[in-house]
Formats: sequence, C-alpha cells, structure tokens
Amino acid sequence: MPQLKLYYIDFPYSQMRYDVGTVLINNDNIDIQSSEICRLLNSDTYDFSDYSTDITIIVDGEGFYKSGLPIWSITTLDGHHLELIGKLLFARNIETEYSVDLGSIKTEDIFNFRIGLNIKLLGMKK
Repeated sequence: MPQLKLYYIDFPYSQMRYDVGTVLINNDNIDIQSSEICRLLNSDTYDFSDYSTDITIIVDGEGFYKSGLPIWSITTLDGHHLELIGKLLFARNIETEYSVDLGSIKTEDIFNFRIGLNIKLLGMKK
C-alpha cells in the first residue's frame, strides 16, 4: 500500500498547545487520498495554498466558517503573506504531464520548516 508522508502544524483548542509532527496516509488512489486528508482536517473539503513551487499547504476548505480553529499568518518563501485557518498539512508538489500531484514531504523540508518557516499564531476563530 503506497503511503504519503505529510508534515502538520496545529493548535488544538482543547489542548491550547502546539501539535507538530508527521503523519503517513494511505495513498492508493485519489479518492482514498482525499478521504484521508479530509479525516485529518476533520472536514468535508480542503484547499491548497502554495508555500513555494515545491511545497503546498493543505487546509480545511470550510475553516473560515468553523469556530475553535487556529488562525495562522505565514510568509511564503517568495514574500507572499497568507492567513490560513485550521490544521496545516504540508506536502510536496509533484508535476506530472497533466497535473500537479501530492508527494511525500522530505526530511530536509521538515528541517527547513523548523529553522526558517515564518509562521505566527494570530489567535483562535470564534
């Protein structure tokens, strides 16, 4: 069974502390991958936001309509400012002939996040 490794950053309201790590999800096909991502985000939909040409951030597609989720401010590598809500999942962009697929995050990516990711917790969504 193929697996996809994601890096995540969260600040669960019930714990009031950072939750950061990696998770492996089932990656047999796009339907299973989507279901696994929705399960991790506790959502029915998700959206993508580019952190760089190589890295994408996956977020709850309905996060702006939910309460109790963390609000993040992120500055991308090319200087763009993002405000995202909810648990953040990081994956690699893998270009194919017809689309861009998700790929596993690498150890070097995680190292680079930990030393250089410009992220701030702005608060919690009411």
